[in-house]
Amino acid sequence: MIATLPREEIAGLTAPAHQVTKALPMPMIAHRLGATIICPPDATVAALFGSLGKVIEVENPAEFNALSVVAATYASYFRYLDTINSWLKKNGVEEGKGRDYIASLFKALGSAPDMSPDADFMHLAQDYATRGGINEQVLHELTARNVFEALTESLDGVHRRIVGDTP
Repeated sequence: MIATLPREEIAGLTAPAHQVTKALPMPMIAHRLGATIICPPDATVAALFGSLGKVIEVENPAEFNALSVVAATYASYFRYLDTINSWLKKNGVEEGKGRDYIASLFKALGSAPDMSPDADFMHLAQDYATRGGINEQVLHELTARNVFEALTESLDGVHRRIVGDTP
């Protein structure tokens, strides 16, 4: 469960263990939500984590590393929600009402990929950005400010850290 170390290094640390499978369980599995990635596929490890939520088995360590980067976005996600909540408070909405509304909306948005399994995220963004609407406005403004490019750069930095390409 040391996702940031190469499997070979973990094998050396855990010798004489003969079978080493990397796993990256997320805190949400305590509530049977979210997913755990494992590499390489292993039926026993998959069964263990499968009782706690979705298991995504990957053969390729590079794919495991790339998927691991996603875990670096949690704090930013909550900061995004906090920014929205702070804006609501500044505009006269009670803390509890704003938090409940935001949590409800984003929980529902989290279900959108399951409800449209053939749509990629960009298509979902387009579907939710009604032409001339307020979602399109915010999307265009954030895009113009290079928010998504900055996010990509941050993900690249985390990836370099995970694969050991940074000092």
